[in-house]
Amino acid sequence: MKLSGTHKFKASSVQVFNAILNPEVLKASIPGANSVSYENPNTLYVEITTSLPGLRGPYGLNLNIVRRQDPSYLELQLLRQGKGGSINAVAQISLVDEADGALLTYNGNAELEGPVAIASNPLGQGIVKNSLSSFFKNLEKNIA
Repeated sequence: MKLSGTHKFKASSVQVFNAILNPEVLKASIPGANSVSYENPNTLYVEITTSLPGLRGPYGLNLNIVRRQDPSYLELQLLRQGKGGSINAVAQISLVDEADGALLTYNGNAELEGPVAIASNPLGQGIVKNSLSSFFKNLEKNIA
């Protein structure tokens, strides 16, 4: 499953970058997030309950920060195997300051197996895109 797009923020790239790495902001922004914390400086642990049919959870996810260039680039990786199937996902996030705020561009690719592969079908993709849209709206509201 591939996801890509852009979102325009009113805030600067520094503010958006810092918000993306702030556990409290993430918990308030990610739909279904029960908790977000750092396992170590390069790994965020996210406990999430999904709205995908048959995959309510909660599920624990380790989100690894593979590369970072403050405040303009992040590469994140999610590897998970267990209840609900397996996920091997990578996302690249770029931030560029413009006159009226920061433009975030994202590209992601996820290999899904087992029940979680429902996210790749048309019903699941609608839910995923809705959740992503909600995440960006919530993030915008939660940026200090």
